[in-house]
Amino acid sequence: MSIFTRRKRTESMTIEEDAVRFVRLKSIDPLVIDVAEEFLLPSNVVVDGKIIDSETLATILDGAIGQWGISKRSVQFLAPDQYVIIRKVPYPDDIMTDELKGHFFIEIGSTLYLPFDDPVFDVVSYIPNTETNEAIIIASKESVLDRYEEVLKDVKLNPIKADITPLALYRLVYQQHSFTGDEHILLADLKLGKLTVSIFHQHYPLFMRPVDLENMTDMSVVKDVNGETGIVTPSTIVMELEKIINFYRYNMGNGAASITHILVNGEYSRMDELVAIITDRLNVKTDVVVKQPMQLATGEEVPARFNRIIGLALKEV
Repeated sequence: MSIFTRRKRTESMTIEEDAVRFVRLKSIDPLVIDVAEEFLLPSNVVVDGKIIDSETLATILDGAIGQWGISKRSVQFLAPDQYVIIRKVPYPDDIMTDELKGHFFIEIGSTLYLPFDDPVFDVVSYIPNTETNEAIIIASKESVLDRYEEVLKDVKLNPIKADITPLALYRLVYQQHSFTGDEHILLADLKLGKLTVSIFHQHYPLFMRPVDLENMTDMSVVKDVNGETGIVTPSTIVMELEKIINFYRYNMGNGAASITHILVNGEYSRMDELVAIITDRLNVKTDVVVKQPMQLATGEEVPARFNRIIGLALKEV
């Protein structure tokens, strides 16, 4: 390689329901963020993970990338949680590892059913299980991802990778916590009245489920101590976590595996109370994903709503 050849940078961006966010890392040890900026989106531009108003989104994106100086760059982004599934599935003994994707391409729609009529997927062999051959399928809805790619291309960006939030957050967890992989880790990601739960063991993602907390039938949404409405109570969150923990233990683990650690992510006005209640009621070691707020190179604190995209940016390191 010529010493004058400049390595092409892949930028990290998220398009979420409330904002478009951009992060660039300066260093990882210590983890220092060079840029963490956002442009807020009007309501009804992105709804439940779907781009509804692509023209408005493109206009906002065009101004954002101009300010961030990333025009014509390659970008990676996160697939919306509502259109991502993670599933552990068996496969026959005579299928080699490099044949897995072809095998499941044939099986999807015949013996293996996914909740999308147009799935795009990746598959990896699940090594920790030695009794049967199992693989992990990570799938999303192709038409939804295509819409994201189309908008990014419209503003002269080059979308090259779509990642998923659980993997992005787990990179941050791995960087922030001293886990060996033997743990059974539940990630509880809170965002805009929604909870996305994912479970990891031996650094593999085994499970993912999004839960719309605000549309639950019980009295889960109350006014908080500051008078702000639309706050989901800690008890409701704990109730949902308990259901998933039991499902993992008895349905996925056959009673032999249980959650050992819970890590909570997001901006939540009752976070300390939530962590305390989870620890007390579920008797599981519980903490937040990022113990101390991360900082820009200038020393300014980076809000927790950037954690997902920081984890995404770690993919390029």
